[in-house]
Amino acid sequence: MWERIDVLLALAGAVVVAVLLVRAANERRVRRLVESSGAPLWDSLGETPDGRRTVITFSTPSCAVCYQAQAPAVTAVERRLGPEAVRIISVDAAHRPDVARAFGVMTVPSTVVLGPAGRVVAVNQGFAPSGRLVEQLQRA
Repeated sequence: MWERIDVLLALAGAVVVAVLLVRAANERRVRRLVESSGAPLWDSLGETPDGRRTVITFSTPSCAVCYQAQAPAVTAVERRLGPEAVRIISVDAAHRPDVARAFGVMTVPSTVVLGPAGRVVAVNQGFAPSGRLVEQLQRA
């Protein structure tokens, strides 16, 4: 019986270490994005900054959360701030994996908030509620 407990404790420890390593890698990736000029990211999008704060949403056709939760949250942000203040760019990560890779997207839905000059302000892996997005856009 003690052998089983030892195995479970070792497995739990390995899971904790793996989670910490993934989080550290994600934090490094986000820090690199925030510290970059943003130009290569815009190039991968095929767009240019237009002076508005921008939310880039990443989804796939099979992502239910993208359409049932993230899309309405982003629409609420646009309604609240107005289209003259915020620009929304939607990217299908399944059809444009190069763009998703450039932005460090690991899961969908994901959102990236950019300031008026086109620099990354925040990266949200997974669902981001409208309140968080508005807060991030206001910091931009």
